[in-house]
Amino acid sequence: MALTTLAIEESIHIAAAPEIVWRLLAEPRSWQHWWPGCRGAETQDRKTLHDGSDLRLALHFGWMTWKFTVRIGSMTANRSLAWAGKGGGVLSRHAFYLDAKPNGTFVRQQATFAGAGVLFFRLVRLDAAARRMLKQNLRGLKRAAERAS
Repeated sequence: MALTTLAIEESIHIAAAPEIVWRLLAEPRSWQHWWPGCRGAETQDRKTLHDGSDLRLALHFGWMTWKFTVRIGSMTANRSLAWAGKGGGVLSRHAFYLDAKPNGTFVRQQATFAGAGVLFFRLVRLDAAARRMLKQNLRGLKRAAERAS
């Protein structure tokens, strides 16, 4: 893998139906309640998420809180949510994929970062912090969805 590219993937099984998991993902104002690193998430038009929504995020990982805006690239109810954004010399893509199982939902989360800013990520160990953040937010999503089911 090139030093200017970072790809992270984490997954978890959630004992809740995809519709319950989806409700939590589709409402960004709820994210800070289950996503430990999320300090804020809201669409710029203050409407529910839809393809093309601009989403303002404040994410804390490592020793930094980053504020940025991403654009929802695609979303399919109960199946997937993906966005992309650019800032600080980094192009980032983030996606959640939901797969219905007889006993709940398998959730896979992917994040990719590309560009010269990734060198800074690696230098100050934000790559490890980003991996921890993905694991923590999946555990938080699991707790919230299982409580709601």
